[in-house]
Amino acid sequence: MFDKTDGFMPQNCMSGYDFELWVQGFMTALKFDAKRTKGDDNGVDIIATLEKGGIQLKYYIQCKFHNRPVGKTPIQEVYTGCRFFGNDGYPVVITNNRMSSETKAYAKQMGVELITEYQLNEISLLVKTGKIVNENYTGLMGIILGKLAKRPDLCKKAIEVYDKKQNKVEETTDKEQIKNELINTFDQANLLLQESAELQMRANACQQQAMSLQKEALLRNLNCL
Repeated sequence: MFDKTDGFMPQNCMSGYDFELWVQGFMTALKFDAKRTKGDDNGVDIIATLEKGGIQLKYYIQCKFHNRPVGKTPIQEVYTGCRFFGNDGYPVVITNNRMSSETKAYAKQMGVELITEYQLNEISLLVKTGKIVNENYTGLMGIILGKLAKRPDLCKKAIEVYDKKQNKVEETTDKEQIKNELINTFDQANLLLQESAELQMRANACQQQAMSLQKEALLRNLNCL
């Protein structure tokens, strides 16, 4: 279960089952009606619904607890699972690890939202300090940040993206095509920058761990003298 006093992060999770229970508890703590699927889940571990602004939002979530970067398979599975359950919600993958920029681009193309190690760390920082690193998130991540920070404006912005997608009219003009290509290029650059930030975060953590081990070894050596 989610425990805010534990610094948010699911550090006590030892397996995929633990992580799935943790995600369910976290969503429930945010006033979602979060239920785990049973038996053959068809790529969906949790179905979470929320009444917001007079509409019902439904998220089909696949949880992935891995000790290595996550690939495209969970994206394909939750995309298919969402349609199996009626295609009346939004597919999401939540993982404790990272994803490559190529995988993230694939998820965006498939319309699958990703909440990875990077986003979980941002949520952790918000829980611990009250500071929001990035207010530009939409979808489920935007709602999570808005609810934790008690910022209705962020929740509203996060929900508005769904209306825009539903009401969007496809353009076929040359100008629109060029605009879409520029947006795609910009998105790819953003994904690479985010991947760089994630790798830097991991490098910093490894450096801190190495320094702690060096300090421990030095103290042991001094005690032996």
